[in-house]
Amino acid sequence: MNWLEELLNLIALFASYVEHPGDGPAKKEQVKQMIKDALPEEQWKIDPEFFDFILDISIDVVVMFLKKGFWKSAMKVLAK
Repeated sequence: MNWLEELLNLIALFASYVEHPGDGPAKKEQVKQMIKDALPEEQWKIDPEFFDFILDISIDVVVMFLKKGFWKSAMKVLAK
């Protein structure tokens, strides 16, 4: 598994874990911290500001796909 794939999988996992209505910015910060705690430091030896930029965009994209797909489907199943 490459680094980017691992990162995106972790984002999906952690975003699902913290998901609840509202608090978007706070949830994003939680996910960012969880990612930083989970990844060995040697895997992200890049400028911290640049890494935050990458995380911000990656989290937004992953959450967008989760909202349109998995979470939407899950809510339909749970609502039955």
